[in-house]
Amino acid sequence: MKCIFCGNKESKVVDSRYLKDSTIRRRRECLKCGKRFTTYETVENNPMVVTNVNNEREPFKVEKLKESIVYATYCTDLAVSVDDVVKNIENKLFALQKQEISTQDIVRVALDVLLEVNSMACLVYFTQHTDCDSFDGVRRFINR
Repeated sequence: MKCIFCGNKESKVVDSRYLKDSTIRRRRECLKCGKRFTTYETVENNPMVVTNVNNEREPFKVEKLKESIVYATYCTDLAVSVDDVVKNIENKLFALQKQEISTQDIVRVALDVLLEVNSMACLVYFTQHTDCDSFDGVRRFINR
């Protein structure tokens, strides 16, 4: 770590503390001038790439997920906030430990989470994000 006072590239860590937002605060001491300075480290999330049905790849966008959850839950009463639902889905997607996920993965995880929260929102999301084009398809989904 480069010293902010003299520019020396060597320092030692004097103290480390973990902060609430998964940031690490480190007090460092320059090995050349002896002055102390603070650095903050955060873990970089590996961005997931989403592969859609046309095999096109794009970065995972939580805003896009939230928009579809807002649409699915528009006329329903949720016990939790939409942000909590989206965060739960996002956490489960990260737990898959894949850098590349398919839209089918997202839909499957979102349906599981929505089913726990509100069955009508789950049904709306299902009809919105699958190729179900008949009442029989909806019935099969409900009876699964």
